[in-house]
Formats: sequence, structure tokens, C-alpha cells
Amino acid sequence: MLKKRLFSMFSAAALTVTMAFNASVSVSAEKDMNINGTYNQGTTISTFLKENYEGYGSIELGYEYLSIPETPSATFGLIAFDTEWGGWTTTSVGQSNPELGVDYTSIVGIEQIESTLNTGKDAYGFNLITDNFGEGSVKLNYVRLNDKQGKEAEITGEWTKGTASAMTVTGDTDIKVDANEYNIYMSGFSTYGFTNPTVDVTVTYNAQAEGYKEAALYYVDNYNTSTETWTPVDSDTYKAVEANKTVTYSFKVDDTRHSLFACFDACTVTKIEIYDKVPDDIVITGNWTKGTESIMTSSDPNVWLYAGPDNIYVFNFTLDGYLNPTVEVTANYTSIPADGSYMQAELYSGGAKIAGDYVPVTETGEKVYNFDISRQLTSFNVCFDGCTVTKVRIYDNRSQVPEIIMNKTASQLVPMMGKAWNLGNALDCATNGTVGETLWNNKVPVIKELFDLVKASGFGTVRIPVSYMDKIVQTSDGTYTIDSEYMARVKQVVDAALDAGLFVIVNIHHDGSDGVQSKWIDIGKTGTEFEAVKTKFSDVWTEIAGTFADYDQHLIFESMNEVMIHGQENTASSSAYANINTLNQAFVTAVRGVDGNSDRCLLIPGYNTNIDATVSGQFKKPDDTTENKLMLSVHYYDPYNFTLNEQGTDEWDFDTDYMEGQLQKISTFANGLNMPVVLGEYGAIYKGNDDYRAYYIGNLNLIAKSYNIVTAYWDNGYTGQYGFALFDRTNNTITATGQVLLNAILG
Repeated sequence: MLKKRLFSMFSAAALTVTMAFNASVSVSAEKDMNINGTYNQGTTISTFLKENYEGYGSIELGYEYLSIPETPSATFGLIAFDTEWGGWTTTSVGQSNPELGVDYTSIVGIEQIESTLNTGKDAYGFNLITDNFGEGSVKLNYVRLNDKQGKEAEITGEWTKGTASAMTVTGDTDIKVDANEYNIYMSGFSTYGFTNPTVDVTVTYNAQAEGYKEAALYYVDNYNTSTETWTPVDSDTYKAVEANKTVTYSFKVDDTRHSLFACFDACTVTKIEIYDKVPDDIVITGNWTKGTESIMTSSDPNVWLYAGPDNIYVFNFTLDGYLNPTVEVTANYTSIPADGSYMQAELYSGGAKIAGDYVPVTETGEKVYNFDISRQLTSFNVCFDGCTVTKVRIYDNRSQVPEIIMNKTASQLVPMMGKAWNLGNALDCATNGTVGETLWNNKVPVIKELFDLVKASGFGTVRIPVSYMDKIVQTSDGTYTIDSEYMARVKQVVDAALDAGLFVIVNIHHDGSDGVQSKWIDIGKTGTEFEAVKTKFSDVWTEIAGTFADYDQHLIFESMNEVMIHGQENTASSSAYANINTLNQAFVTAVRGVDGNSDRCLLIPGYNTNIDATVSGQFKKPDDTTENKLMLSVHYYDPYNFTLNEQGTDEWDFDTDYMEGQLQKISTFANGLNMPVVLGEYGAIYKGNDDYRAYYIGNLNLIAKSYNIVTAYWDNGYTGQYGFALFDRTNNTITATGQVLLNAILG
């Protein structure tokens, strides 16, 4: 909706799940069990003992029907049994209405299989069989065990080699510990999803300890069999020891392993921690002003520095094990530019800018900047004007790793998303066909602290509008791709939001917006010209889907934004509606065609994301090879004179009947399509009228909640007259107006 662009030069805008698909699915790290073949009913395919699947979260079957059985929904059986080989209970897996020649995947949680036991005893394993489905045959293409989400744990007690001991596990209580007379055997843990999986072992050496003693962790394969093998985690298995000294050894471990042996001599092991280690900060201090050469000191002596007259050069470091590496620069300003000019606050690497911008300086004193950087970075230059840089800190700006979400339907996901917020006027900025994150009113690039604030304020989801335009490149073979540096920046912003614990919606935004120069998503075109638009649209979504392949269901894709024919906001020709439907189908097909995206929920807009146009009877739900993963996207800015018109009224008319009628209308329509609704944008510009804005927003959210509609507040980051901002993005704080509106949004 072009009206959201302010003309004052500031801009607005159960665990069993079955899927049919045309490409393989990858929902987590997995172990292929090398099981395949063609089967009729009543065959025992394999037995899985507890020790085979400890540390895994689900079993995944890939299969196709060679002939249709009489009861295909009972194609396979997963039969749990207890420690006394009793309690045989079956979990059935299969399709209700299968088709020949289609690859199907079924994923069943290990906990679900084990929970079917009703004998009161512990599960010992389960069998995989072909169930009693009658005549017919099925081809099993693969069987995989998928890792469970990693969970940190602490194992405590007192173990000394030569004696068996009891040790206590807190945290991940699935872990089994056998502290026998030879070593401590740990099994059933998972570090899947950890960025820097680490095991710390704390020991106290006895009074006779001297010289070199074994202090090692080992991976074990084929435990308790004739082919059992041990592999040291760290090649240095013997350490120099000192009598009576307490030492903590730290080991970085493989995130695909589920068992370890701890082998330590001449000591008592008191604690073993399995956790996702946050790397230590690198802190560089001193006093540097542009134009002078200075001495600065690093807390890590391996990091090299040169604070020269042009910049501070930091090099010879690694970001291995970082989740969200960040550079923090502390600068002290003694004066404010009299002409109001912007000051340089940027990072460079290899001659190219990697973060920051020219920023306004409105106050003297200390200011702290944070810049998200790539994990591949090994050097950078700090380039700051008009200040003294006193500290440069490299740290891992991570939040708690959110639990992986997968196998949810769209309707199951919606209640988990909470209230949503739009990162407007950032990655969607475009002027004369050129995309740039700071082209409009927000002059500071987005950093994770903003998303941390959004999360802490009570939001559960962020919608990240993205424009591509000049960043789309046509290759020599005629296909389209996205500039790699720009795509990497989009990914960096998405990763920062996910790391803050938010759900994320990513779309293609102004590439099809009415009145935007160089837009290319044009539904007014016909014939071969529109086919070219469709091809480009498909290629771009294929690239985006590839960039985010294997991300879990915290990430949602939205086809496009407010695409319409000029002057026809609420209704259009049949061909325009048909072109919207065609692009939505191309979007779904492109995303599903990229491995790792079969589980992704997709957000589908109607014509101009307008409620009345969407329910007009011309909207078509796209066909999808995965069931129940589509959501419906609409926006709400009624009445226009209050919400968006700068020359309109500053008072809302309190017409909740109309508001409820619109939301009820779209809810009823969407329910008929089995598509939950996401109201992707709403809001009202600031006219010194926070009380009316709060009434409006509060009522809208209250009504939407009654219809299970997710609402996403539009925020353009502008805090002045006619702005939408809840947050001041220059310092990542809640504005006074923002707090009033947040209270209304969150209730």
C-alpha cells in the first residue's frame, strides 16, 4: 500500500506427520539405517533396541506404493516392547488415500512410540513391520533416525577409577550414566542444534598424582559388540597433572554423537557438563582517535592489532563456535556537528564495508554501537569519525537456542506465533529501483539487540519485508539469481531474529508494489510478458528457499505483498486475480521443489492482501504436495482517513461493528479453505493521538484473538509525526508512544 510511505521522505510500508512430496525431506540431522526394499504385509523389517536409538527424537520412513493395499493407512507398524519383552503395542503408519508413483514421508516421535506401552515398565525397543494391510505392496526407500533437540545437562557425583559409583543427571534426564570401575559411560544425549557443543569434565587429582595421566573423552561405535571401536575426542589423551589440583578439562564434541566414554586416571571426577558453550569475549581497550596512531590492548594475546591514523585494524582471530558474532564499539563524542552532518561509524574488511553507516550524532558522551558480523570473518577495520574509540569487543550475542519446531500444521503453528511486529523500512527500502537497508528513514542497520527488544516486549513473531529489485541478476543461461552479498545480509538479519527466539516471516515486498519505480511483479501483463514475470518469480523463490533450506518451522515464507493494478485497490479484472493465483501457485511449487522446505508453512496473499477482494470468490488456494501447511495473508488499514491519511482525522470513530464484520468475514472464508489467517499489517500513523490509536489497536487485537488471527503491527521505525514506530532503532529502546501502543497490542 503506497499510502504507507510517508511523503515527508520517511517511509512505511501429535508428532506423527505424513507428507507427500517430489523431493527428499530433511527436517534434522539424521542417521540412515540402510534399510530398504519391497514388502507385502506381515513382514518384520527390523528391530530397534533402546541402545540403538538413544539420543534420537524420531524415526523417519520414506516409501511409495507399488499397488494400493486394502487398508493403506496401516502400511507400517512400529511395535513397542518393554524390558521383559512384553507389552507389544502398535503405532500404525500409512496413507489414507495414497497415489501410485508418489514419494511419501512419515515421521514418528520416539516418545510417541514408547508411550503406547501400558505395562508400567520401561521401553526396551520397538520393531518395524509391514502391518496387516491386505493385498498390495509397498517399497521402503529409506529409514532414518532424526536427532532430538539438544538439551544441556550436568552429571555430578564422585567417581575414581577402580570403583563403580552412582552419578546424578540434571537437565537432560534421558541421559544414562554407567560409572563403572573402568570409565564413565554416557549415552542418550543429543547436542543437535548446539552451535558449539562442549563437554567439561572437572576432576581433583589425588595426593600421589604426578607426571602424565590419561584425561580423555572417547567416542564409541558398536558398543558392546565384537567391532567396538574408540576414537579420542581430543588427540592429546594424556595431560601433565599436579597432585591435589582441581582442573576442568574442556572438549569440543561432534553434534552427531550420542555416547561418550570418560577415561581419567589418578583423580576423582566430580562433575561433567554437556552444554552449548558461549565463546569468551575478545576485549580491545585503549584510546584511539582518527588521525592518530595509538596503542590498544587485547584480552586475547593471539589477536593482532594496529591502531593507525586511518582505522583500527583487528586480525588473526577465529569465530569458530560462535552463533551470532557481534562487534561492539564504544565511542566517546566530545562535540556535536554544528551543521547536523552524519558521522562515520562503520566496519570494513578487505576494502568492503561489512557493517554500519554514517549516523547522526545528537548528544555528546559515550555511545555504544553493535554490528552483526559473519562467522567467516578473520579480520576487520574500525572506521569512526569525530570521536575517541575506547573499546572494541568481539562477542557471541546469542540468546538461548530455541527448541526446534517441526511437523506442525499451519493451524497448530499459529497459536505458537503470538503477536507479530513488522521490521518496516529496513530490508524493504528501495529508491529508483535500487535496494538499500538505510535508504529511507532508518540510518542504522538492523542488529540483534533490536530483535531482543522486540522479543522482550512481548512479541513472538517478526515479519521481515524484503525488496530485491536490482539485487536480482540474470545469468548467462537466462535464469535469475540473487546477489550473494545481499542474500547473505538477508540471511544474517533472519538469523538474528531467530536467535532472539522469534518466529520469522520473510516475503518479497516492494518488487510488486503499486507506484514503485522498477517494480517487476506486474499482474497487469499478459501472455509471454506475464510468463516472464512468473519465471523470474519462481527463480527468486527457488534461491530464497535454497538459502534457508532445512530451517525449522520458526521460519515462514510469504509469497508477495499488496500486489495490485494501479487505481484498483479493492477489485480488479478476472485476469488480475488469475495472475495473483498463478504467482501464488508458482511460489508454492518453487519452495516445495527445494530440499529442506517440505515442512515449511507458507503464507498466501489474495489480491492486494485486501479482505473484500480476497473473499470475492476469485481467490484460489494453491495446490500443495504437503498437507495443511498454508496460511492466508490479509492487511487491515480501515478507516483510511484515520490510519494512513496525513490530512485525515486524528480521531477513530469506534466502529467495532465494521471491524468485527471484516475479521469475521475473512475468518469464515479461511476456515472453509483450512487456512489460518495472518493479518500481516495494521496500524495508524501518529498525529499526537496516542489515546485513539491505542483504542483502535486494542480493539483490533481483541477481536482478532477471538477468531484466532495472528496480527502483525506495521512499524516503519519513524518516531515523528505520521510515524508508526514503537521502538527507537538508533538506541534500541521503547518510545513513550511505543509503550502506550504495546500495552494495547499485548492486552
